[in-house]
Amino acid sequence: MSKFNKDLGVIGLGYVGLPLVVESCNAGLKVFGYDNNSPKVESLKKGTSQIEDISDVSLKETLEKGLIISDSPEELNDCEHIVISVPTPLTDYQPDLSYVKAAASTIAENISKEQVIILESTTYPGTTIEVLIPEIESISELKAGKDFYVGYSPERIDPGNKTWNFKNTPKIVSGIDEASASKIKTFYEKIIDEVVLVSGTKEAEMVKLLENTYRHVNIAFINELAILCNMLEIDIWEVIEAAKTKPFGFESFRPGPGVGGHCIPIDPNYLSFKTRQIGKPVRFVELAQEINNTMPTYIVSRILEMMNSLQKPMKNSNILILGVAYKKDISDIRESPSIKIIENLHSKGVNVSYYDPFVDSIKINASVKINTSVKKEKITKNFNSYDLILFHTAHTEFSSINFEEIDVPIFDATGTDYLSNSERI
Repeated sequence: MSKFNKDLGVIGLGYVGLPLVVESCNAGLKVFGYDNNSPKVESLKKGTSQIEDISDVSLKETLEKGLIISDSPEELNDCEHIVISVPTPLTDYQPDLSYVKAAASTIAENISKEQVIILESTTYPGTTIEVLIPEIESISELKAGKDFYVGYSPERIDPGNKTWNFKNTPKIVSGIDEASASKIKTFYEKIIDEVVLVSGTKEAEMVKLLENTYRHVNIAFINELAILCNMLEIDIWEVIEAAKTKPFGFESFRPGPGVGGHCIPIDPNYLSFKTRQIGKPVRFVELAQEINNTMPTYIVSRILEMMNSLQKPMKNSNILILGVAYKKDISDIRESPSIKIIENLHSKGVNVSYYDPFVDSIKINASVKINTSVKKEKITKNFNSYDLILFHTAHTEFSSINFEEIDVPIFDATGTDYLSNSERI
């Protein structure tokens, strides 16, 4: 019989934390969600979700089941398990663990003996032991492994993925000792179909970096190959489709305008940070980062070539961008290549407009002017008022547009099948 009245407390109710509290509540657990963003908390308490993967209806149902959401952390001391799911951004390309440290301080100020503390935020190997535990111990004067349990379990959220969701995606778990690992594994088995235990927290932390760095370097490779194929007048898309017929030893990746979201562009920097600490830079990974970071500039250079071939100046031209989110069918614009593309086009005097069914507004450098999102009804009637269209994000909705009727040059940065009349990356 647990001495705690709540099964789970979650710190941070964003893309990772909100699905966790909702799915845990649906699994029958008593859940407390904490976030220090008061406006967000008030919105969530009214049943308004901040992310696509959790609908307002689903959130309201869990609130009716007893989910508690608050901007006050005191109730964390009555939670048997506490999961930290806060952002881990970069500041000047260096890991910023201020949110993790703040969460650790909040836990330490509200900790109870025998609690299980789990870090889910993506970070470099060693963070759980070197940062999280010392922060909690220094404030609480309790000892990890003796007074409370600690582990790491990397999040595996893929926004917009309808096949692999929170419940059916295998979950990596770890603990600082056998007791912690056992408790953490038992906890996640209540809410996840398959739980995979690894030997330690550093191994679990590295798993996440391996997963995302693998995608990062392969995307960089295919992006560089796309640039090369364009120079050699080779159709990269035909090459990719032909290579995919090999039933072994090849996995297909697609070139694009760069990488976006809070994982692929960010996580490799955590790996680079840690390896440089030990005097072993990961040159291959850092080169991949350089390649992916230059793709928005490359896209603009291709647009410039198209405009020159049409004998149209970039200055005062009107360019429409279709889709600004970093991937299809979501509203997330974090680290989206579209932002750098817009800034670059603006610096060349281009009048930029965009249409994205999921994104009503975007924040860019204050000096950059961009027309607010064009309405679909207006855009489909006025395509020909633009000098060029950049197809940036292949939202499903765009497939209903008859692009063959559009008498405007289109540059497709995604390689979309139904844009037969476009120039592709």
